[in-house]
Amino acid sequence: MLPPHTQPRVPRILAGLALLAIAATFLLAQIDFARRHRIGMAPEHYWRPQLLQIWLPGLGVTLVLSTLAFVLHRRARRA
Repeated sequence: MLPPHTQPRVPRILAGLALLAIAATFLLAQIDFARRHRIGMAPEHYWRPQLLQIWLPGLGVTLVLSTLAFVLHRRARRA
């Protein structure tokens, strides 16, 4: 178990990492869109790979980190 004075730091760090994960996901999606998109190309050719390779993993990491931060924050408040 962590010492009492370090417990509030962990949820803040996890929340910060969740925020960075969502920002990085958006940035990587924009870079990928600029790389893949060509005039005359059907959107389905780049939407599906972008969704499966960038958005779902990025949003999944964000969800996990933010859930952990929330749970640890609530646990620290109850103690």
